[in-house]
Amino acid sequence: MRNNIIAIVAISFLTMGALWGIGNLLNPPPEVELPVEDILLIAQRSTFNGTNPDIHVAVNVPTKLVVRNDDVVTHDLRVDEAENGGITPINTAPLRGGQDFLTAIVAAEPGTYEYYCWYHPEMRGRIIAQ
Repeated sequence: MRNNIIAIVAISFLTMGALWGIGNLLNPPPEVELPVEDILLIAQRSTFNGTNPDIHVAVNVPTKLVVRNDDVVTHDLRVDEAENGGITPINTAPLRGGQDFLTAIVAAEPGTYEYYCWYHPEMRGRIIAQ
């Protein structure tokens, strides 16, 4: 008798789980869309995008950033913590050739912030938050 009750409870849980899973597949929750722009920085020949360009972002608007290493040597991208706390620090860690890193630039305060490659001091640019 006890085994029958355990079997009924187990089957009930499996059935409810399956129905819940099917319901979520048929009616997925709505995705929240944030206003996000995309920026691609490609590390190659000791520069980002050939010129280490200035990156312009809006304060309090996340900006998607993809860092790609198209070089044969290791690169990274870093943004240090600002004294005014105005930008979220970034550290991609070492990127070998062919690797990408997806992150976001989030500036809480207007200002000019530096991005750079730790391995190659000449690879420096500015993030300008307005």
